[in-house]
Amino acid sequence: MGTPSPGWDSLVRQASVATRRRKRRRRQRRMLWLLTAATTAVLVVIAVFIMDISKVSTKVRPAALSASARTVSHPTASATAHGVKPARHSRHAVTYPQVTDVSSGLSYRMLGAPWRSGCPSNLNTPAFDWTAGENTVAGHVSIGGSVIDWHGLACSGQLQQQFPYGGPADLESTAMSLVSALDPAYYAGVQHTRLTENSSAMQVSGHQAWKIEFAMNYSDGASQGLTWSTELGAVVVVDRGAGQFPAVFYVSVPASLGTQNVATFLSSLRISG
Repeated sequence: MGTPSPGWDSLVRQASVATRRRKRRRRQRRMLWLLTAATTAVLVVIAVFIMDISKVSTKVRPAALSASARTVSHPTASATAHGVKPARHSRHAVTYPQVTDVSSGLSYRMLGAPWRSGCPSNLNTPAFDWTAGENTVAGHVSIGGSVIDWHGLACSGQLQQQFPYGGPADLESTAMSLVSALDPAYYAGVQHTRLTENSSAMQVSGHQAWKIEFAMNYSDGASQGLTWSTELGAVVVVDRGAGQFPAVFYVSVPASLGTQNVATFLSSLRISG
C-alpha cells in the first residue's frame, strides 16, 4: 500500500471533529428535551395539586364562613326591606295568679305574700259593695282611742245605684263622685290631704273606662301610729254595655307596701264579656 498524503490526514481530522460536534449537539438536545419534559411534569403535578386544593377550599370554606356569619351577622335594612325578618328568641308568656270577680266581670293580678285574697269586709257600706279583692295589713293606727288595722287593698264590685250613670259619657263624673265618697268613708280617721295625680280615659279589654289616681298625704300620721306619710290610690269605672251596671275597681297602697303596686294592678285589669 502507498502512504497517505498530508491533505488526506487533514480531511480525516476535520471529519472526526465534525462528527464529535454533531454527537455533542445531539447529547445537548437530548438533555434539553429531558429537562423540558421533567419541568413540564413538575408543572403538571403542581397544577393538579393546586386544583385539588381549590376544590377542597370551595367545598369547605364557604360553609364554614356561612356558619360563622349566621352566628354573628345582623340583619340589614336591605334584608328587612325584602321581607327577610330577623329571627326572634321565643318568649314564654309569664302568667300570674288572678283575682276573678264574677259579679263585676273584672279580673286583676293577685300579688304574692303578704297579700291575701279578699277585700276587708268592714269596707262594705250602703254606697260600696265590694264582691272580690285582696289585701294586706300595712300597720296599725289609733283612731278615737282604738287601735285598728290599716290595709293596703285592691277591691272590685258593681257601681251602686246611689251613683247616677247614663252611659260612657258619665264615666269621668262618676269616677270623680266615687273618689269624693271614698275619702270620708275610708280616710277620715287620720288627718290628711288629697291630691289628684291623674284623671284620664282608658280602655279595659276594649271597654271604655275612666281612671283617677290620687295621693294621700298624712303630715301628722306618726302621732296616730302610721309608719308612712303617703299613700297612692286609684278608682277605675268601666262601662260594661247597655243594661249592665258599670264595674268599679278601687286600689289604695301605703308607701310602706310599695306604691308601684298600684300601676301593677291597673295594668293587669281585664273584663269578661
